[in-house]
Amino acid sequence: MKRTIAKKTIILYVLKLLYKGSTKEKPITIMQITHVLNSMQVVCDRKTVSRNIKYLIDFGLPIQRVTGKRGGYYYDKERDNFFN
Repeated sequence: MKRTIAKKTIILYVLKLLYKGSTKEKPITIMQITHVLNSMQVVCDRKTVSRNIKYLIDFGLPIQRVTGKRGGYYYDKERDNFFN
């Protein structure tokens, strides 16, 4: 059974996954985030996740992109002064 959530809360789930589930050494990809959210019955697609990551970066959160074969994003806790 699909859980009904407000679409606007997806960005909070994305932030939580980046904050708790990623590091510089082990970034998380957009597809991984999408799969985790869908497994939690938070229905979304990769475009939604990508757009929400962009919004978080534009807002000023220290989310870094890793390029290369593995790629992905991570929350840079060393540069974090947002929650402190």
